[in-house]
Amino acid sequence: MIVHTMTLEEIASEILADSKEVFARWNKFESKFRRMRLKREKYPWLWETLITTKRRNIWNVIFHAFTKKDASLIHPNFYLSFRYENATWAAYFIQGERKILLFSPHFLERYTERYLNELMVGGIPYSSKDIINVFFCKNYHISIQKLLSNEVSLRGFCEDGMLLGDWLSDTVGLIKTFLSRKELKLNQYTEYFDGVLSWMISDMFLAKNGYMMSDEDFDTFPDTYLSPETWNSYLKNRGNPIWIKIGMDCNAFMEEHREGYKQCSKMLDIIRENRNCHS
Repeated sequence: MIVHTMTLEEIASEILADSKEVFARWNKFESKFRRMRLKREKYPWLWETLITTKRRNIWNVIFHAFTKKDASLIHPNFYLSFRYENATWAAYFIQGERKILLFSPHFLERYTERYLNELMVGGIPYSSKDIINVFFCKNYHISIQKLLSNEVSLRGFCEDGMLLGDWLSDTVGLIKTFLSRKELKLNQYTEYFDGVLSWMISDMFLAKNGYMMSDEDFDTFPDTYLSPETWNSYLKNRGNPIWIKIGMDCNAFMEEHREGYKQCSKMLDIIRENRNCHS
């Protein structure tokens, strides 16, 4: 059980140990959830449940889809909140990578200030748990970069923007702050655009083939997947307004910064190649 006297490293170890039970239980339930999804007719659909583990930690499972086609492309998010240093934090387990992300109170403050405040109706304040639930409801693509084993700084992206922080270890990342799409500089938006493109291609492949794209599939996807017309048609058909807005923002970015994007993209490729040579 997570208690307030634990260090962040001890909390992360507890979560990693807990995750084995959480996903073992989810694997048994997943076929039932899939049947629920196939039978669902009314949308949008918000589905939530809690998993209390033997260690007495309470995990949230959240799934939100706008249409039936959207539902087939979204996976549930698994996360939990906990108290540390008299404040509410969140933890997220990256499936397939066995990495833990810890979201600090400062991140929650910045996410509210730089994104959620624009969505508030009537100025009603969010609680910390509300903020956590909204974030994981809206952001089911959370990609974090760690190219070098000794890399300390952390940077990543989600639907709503950019995540920044530090690595506490090879498997534990501390998310300290957040930048919305509107705040991203040219080089940051270039990285975000590339991430969005990768997510969209993977989702388009899943929609067409019914299974997740592998690395081999990624190397052989059709050229049409890189067409803005194909993206716009796919997003319209999918019916997810969050992703439609992302598509519009990315199209506007490319129209305004086409040459700058090419230059930044080349620069980032060189940086990645140099890091790979030293990894």
